[in-house]
Parts: sequence; C-alpha cells; structure tokens
Amino acid sequence: MRGFRIALESHGRTAREILSGWSGFTVDGRWHSSGRRLDYAAESLSLAVLERLVHYKRFNDLQAHVVCSIDLPGTAVRSLGEVPAGWDGTDLLPAAQALGNAWCDRQDSPALRVPSAVTRGEFNLLLNTHHPDWDWSWVNTPQPFRFDNRLQTLLAQARSRRQQ
Repeated sequence: MRGFRIALESHGRTAREILSGWSGFTVDGRWHSSGRRLDYAAESLSLAVLERLVHYKRFNDLQAHVVCSIDLPGTAVRSLGEVPAGWDGTDLLPAAQALGNAWCDRQDSPALRVPSAVTRGEFNLLLNTHHPDWDWSWVNTPQPFRFDNRLQTLLAQARSRRQQ
C-alpha cells in the first residue's frame, strides 16, 4: 500500500524529519490526541494535496513543500473497524481520537488505515515510525513539490471573499 505525505520543506528535507511524528506529538488530529509521535499520509497524491490545503494556515503564500511516498507492505497496515457517528465533523471527536490512541498505545501495527473527512470514500494512513516493526526502507527519498499556481489564485480569491 502506498502513502503520500506533503510537508513544508522548512520542516523537513529528509524522510526522518518529515516522518518524525512531531506534528502528531504537538497537535491533536482527527484520529489521535497530541502526545503521540504520529504522522498522517494519504493513499493518493491528490488526496494528500487536498488534506494539506485543508490544514494550510497561511493562505496568502503556498511555501515550498516536499512530498514523501511510503510503500508499506500489507502486513504493516491495519484497517479501522467501525467509526463513531460524527467522526467527520468540523470539531474533533474524542471517540474517534480514542480509536487511534488505542491503536498507537497497543502498538498494533506501524500504520492504521482511516477514512478521510475531506474526500468521502478515500483513506489516509496514520503512521507510527516509532513502532518496532517500522522499516525505513519503505520510505522513498522526499522530492520537491509545488502546488499548481491556480490553487494559489483560488486560495487568494477565497480569502478576499471572507474579508469582504
């Protein structure tokens, strides 16, 4: 199974920096609460783009990014079972976070496949690079990534409308 993680170039130029788990440690996510060294990746590059833009805080400037692909063997990935109602709401749901927390704390697998709230029917991967079965050979060298300039224009237009 392949995953893609897009990150600011300034936050990591190597795979180990990009997948350090620092973001999951410092910030709550849909499928975990802070304090756990986890990272999110998407199962497709296009979903990774959407996930990054949804969480992008600086809409006036799409800074330099890198993309890192991860080729996980099927044995390294567990799928999330049933999800609680409201998991895909605007606010983070503690019941959904509890599922990812339990998976991480039990060290069930290096990766957990979870649904994307951005694109229904698509999936993200919660990655635990500190899991004893994690293998850095699964991770490909990060490559420069540039968002299409038309996305910059769309973001600027949306920002302008919000300010009116």
